[in-house]
Amino acid sequence: MPIANTRLPLFGKTALVINATCAAGEAAAEALALAGARVMLHYPDRRDAAERLAERIRNRGGQAMAFRADPMVSGELRSLCDVLLAYWGQPDILVGDASHGAALLAALGQTDPPPVLLSYAAVPDFLAAAKAGRRN
Repeated sequence: MPIANTRLPLFGKTALVINATCAAGEAAAEALALAGARVMLHYPDRRDAAERLAERIRNRGGQAMAFRADPMVSGELRSLCDVLLAYWGQPDILVGDASHGAALLAALGQTDPPPVLLSYAAVPDFLAAAKAGRRN
C-alpha cells in the first residue's frame, strides 16, 4: 500500500531528521514517512546507510531525500536547510537530540509557525496524538 495518502495524519507535512543513520533516527524517519510526512534525512557520515533508508521510504510510496552535513558547522547546516526549503519548504517537524535544536532553528531563520521540535524518543507519542487528532 503506498503511503502517499491524504488521509494519513502527516500528509503534506515535512520533517527533518538529524542523524537519520543512527538507530533512533532511522526508526523516527521511517515512522514519520509511514504517517505521510516528506522526510529530509540528515547524515554526518555513512552515505550508503542514508541512501538505503531513503530508498526504503520511497519504495513504500513515501518521499525522502538524504543530505550530508556536519551539524556543528553552521555553513553546512545552512546548506541543508537551503536545500530543504527549496524542495519542500519550511519543515513542520525537526527530530534530533537537544543539542541540535538551537542550531537548526538558527540555520532555518524565522519561520511562521515554528517547527515542532522532537527528540527521537518523543516521535511515537507525537504520531499517536497526530493519528488520534486525524480521527476526530
